[in-house]
Order: sequence, then C-alpha cells, then structure tokens
Amino acid sequence: MNLYNALKVCLFLVLLAFSAAAADRAATIVSFDAPGSQATFAYGINKAGSVTGYWVDSTNVYHGFLRTAAGVITSFDAPGAAATSGLGTFALTINTAGTVAGYYADSSEVYHGFLRSPAGVFTTFDAPGTGAAPGKNTVPQSLNDAGAVAGYCQDANAAIHGFERAANGAITAFDAPNAGSGGTLGTYAESIDTSGAIAGYYADEFFEYHGFQLSSSGTLTEFDVPGAGTGPDAGTEGTGINAAGAIAGDYTTPAPHGFLMTSAGAFTTFGVSAAGSLGTHPTAINQGGAVTGYYGTKGSGYRGFVRAASGSIATFGATGAGTSNYLGTVPHSINQSGAVAGFYTDASSVAHGFVRTP
Repeated sequence: MNLYNALKVCLFLVLLAFSAAAADRAATIVSFDAPGSQATFAYGINKAGSVTGYWVDSTNVYHGFLRTAAGVITSFDAPGAAATSGLGTFALTINTAGTVAGYYADSSEVYHGFLRSPAGVFTTFDAPGTGAAPGKNTVPQSLNDAGAVAGYCQDANAAIHGFERAANGAITAFDAPNAGSGGTLGTYAESIDTSGAIAGYYADEFFEYHGFQLSSSGTLTEFDVPGAGTGPDAGTEGTGINAAGAIAGDYTTPAPHGFLMTSAGAFTTFGVSAAGSLGTHPTAINQGGAVTGYYGTKGSGYRGFVRAASGSIATFGATGAGTSNYLGTVPHSINQSGAVAGFYTDASSVAHGFVRTP
C-alpha cells in the first residue's frame, strides 16, 4: 500500500469512528427502578413512550408497573395475584391506548392472563382448558391496538398451544400442524400485529424449532430460514411481527443469527459482528421495520442493538451494565419512533429498567 492510499484508509477509519461516536452521543439511555424495587424488568413500550414491566420487592414478590414518558411510575397488582415469594404480577406489553397485558400467578401457582385499562380497571382471563390447576397456565405475550392478545397456554399434559383473545373476549387456541405435544413441545405465539396476524414458533417432536405466521383470516403458514440448523434446540424462531407483515426473529447455524422475513416470504439474515460473539437475538420489530435485540460476547456479557430498516446496525450498552457472562443489556421492545425499552443487569446481578431514545 502506498502512502497516499494509507492516508485515505486512515482518514476513512477516523471518519467512521467519528460517525459512530456521534451516533452514540445522539442516543440517550435513561435507567430507572420502581420504588422499593430489588430488581426492575422493563418489557413493553408504546408510541407515547410509556413503559411496562414488573419489579421484585424485598420479599421476592412480583408487581407490575407502568412508567410514563415523563418518568412517573405506578405499581399495580392483578386481582388474585399471590403475595408469595416467586409469585405475583408480570406485565409484559402495552398498546397505544395505554392498556397493559400480562399474567399473574395465584396462590396455587397457576398463571392467568390479565388486561389493565388506562384507568386501572382489570380484566382477567384463562384460555380454554386452563386455569384449574398448576401447569394449566395462560401466558399472554403481545397486545395490539385493537385490544387483541396473543400468547400461549398449557394443557393438563403441559403441552403448549398458541391462543388469541379477541377484543370482545373470545379466545381461540391453535396449534401449528407439525407441532409436538407434551412437555415443553408445542406452539408459542409471540407477537400480534394491528390486523390480528400472529407470529411465533413451534417445537416439533424432535425438539426442533420452526417459525409460523397465522394470518388474520386464520391461515397458518410455517417457515424455516434457509440454512437454519436442524435437530434438538436448533431451527427458526419468530419473535415479532409488524403491520406490514414483516417478521423478525433468530435462527441457529449453530450460533444464533437474526432474520427478517417480508410478507412475501423473502429473507434477509444478519448478525452483529464481534470478537467471541455468542449470537444475535432479535426481540422486536417496529412499524417502520427497525429491529431491536441483543447479542452476546463470550466473557463480556450482553449488549443491545438496533438494526435500522436500511440495514445499518447500532450497538449499545446501558451505563452500569455488567460485563461478565449472562450480565449486560437486554432490549425487549421498540416503538414507532425507535425508542427502545428493556433492562440491564449490573455487576451484582441486579436488574434495572432502561429506555433508549434515538
């Protein structure tokens, strides 16, 4: 390489570093804890920037919370939630109106679904065949703006089934045709879009994972990312769907990588490059096609990422996040403006909520 080309390369690297630093300065990460919390886990964020999740008190009881964009935190407990160590209320998702969905554990350790209105009114529910005994659980995962809920439930044999609860309260359970039955095998509904289409994954009889999409008309389509690994604990997992029908998730090769699938079935795969990377795990996609999630680095904990619709990827870590294995920054949701909510664990393994605004 001659001197001129060497200078061009140096200039390029300087500009690249400056651009990355500028992007980091533009993004703001605010951490928070629910009052009295021993650990705070943020999960859902809506268009207004309100965040929901759950926190743990000094007796190891779980409580839901709602944090406004201004930082005001309200704690709540679903009716019937047990005030017993390891049990309580687990809020996971919030829609534009401010309705929150999640599940609670009763004194018999049975999980039930709930909706909490913006006014604080609760509606509790159980999927068909669940709610009567331990192991017969209902676990909501996603709530759309129409008030429909998607999640999964367990029958008497602990087999997993997907379900949708319509805004009028009608609940329909469903299974992917090739889903296994028994144990942890079955169908996991993870995300529901504004039209009522659902994305998720299922585990077949060989403990291999496959993605699925259930259309708003009830047609279920299975899919696998080209090149996805096969065999136990390998395969394809859909984790998020947006209004355009784009699905995000991960697949193993054998390390996890991210993918996007358009409504037409075209795949784009991606990964966060890092020395010693343990894989890329998308957790959510917004209406504009931006994806958030986390990636692991051996010996250095988890870091978050945002992949723009253009394909560029920004990585980040919350201030104070631990840097050892299984610690770090774990984003869980991204709203229309690109704000991300999640939690991080510090060096003492204590969890704190965060919001990252672009």
